[in-house]
Amino acid sequence: MSKKKIFIIICIVLLVFIGFFGFKFFSTTKTANVKISGVLLGNQIWSEEIIITGDTEIIGNLTVLPSTIVKFVVGDDRGMGDEVEKDGFNDNDPTRLKSYTKTHSSLFILGKLIAQGRKDKKIIFTSSAEKPYLADWEAIVWQGDGSIIDNVIVEFTRNGLNPIGKQPNSVIQNSISRHSMWGAISAANSNIKIINNILSDAGHEGIDLKSKGNQEVIGNVIDDCHTGIASMAGSQLIKNNTITNCGDGVYIDSKSSAISVGNIFASAPEDSKREWRYGNYVIPIFGYPK
Repeated sequence: MSKKKIFIIICIVLLVFIGFFGFKFFSTTKTANVKISGVLLGNQIWSEEIIITGDTEIIGNLTVLPSTIVKFVVGDDRGMGDEVEKDGFNDNDPTRLKSYTKTHSSLFILGKLIAQGRKDKKIIFTSSAEKPYLADWEAIVWQGDGSIIDNVIVEFTRNGLNPIGKQPNSVIQNSISRHSMWGAISAANSNIKIINNILSDAGHEGIDLKSKGNQEVIGNVIDDCHTGIASMAGSQLIKNNTITNCGDGVYIDSKSSAISVGNIFASAPEDSKREWRYGNYVIPIFGYPK
């Protein structure tokens, strides 16, 4: 076979390959009542019941319709995961290690997450375990600006809702995040708006903030957490939040220029024995983990 024919064949194969993946990337797949794991190309629309059996990455946008229930098995059929670096607080936490991340599932969306439930048709992300517990699954991570999380319930995670990257036009609102080993909303370096949510039972913070951009954190109700809101960096407006039964209210680090105004804080009792436990690892409501 001549070099010219070989070249033509290679070009045809490449065109077919590019065409296939281009079609998949720009297409939209509707999914309901299935088990999911692995890499999904293109935009996705989920409805009814979705079971996640392993780390799931969506190379596109994810839209979740009202009343959808997304359940995470306690496990990861892909066996993938990375260790989270020590930060002085989580040093002895087993859920930051590969032994945890390789055996627990997460959901990652490269594009936007549009999860708009309704008051009477909430979207639920939860554990599939018969007796669910803290850190049954890792987190929902997304990075597309313009994301909307509204009337959603997220529970039994390691670190709850976890937006990343600049998202000035994204919002988490009117939602519930509860029963988290780490943060209920771990906003990391994202400047997403966080408005009118109910956050509870978190071993780290109700809301963790690190964005260097402007950010609004307004009207949230936070209860039963190690710390209500922690701003480690950035210039957030932290306004009119109600924080109760927590070890600390609004913590603003020296590296942060956040503004705290109109927040209400009622501490947990000084003799509170409240703690968050994973195996032998314990986070007390006051002070550092044991």
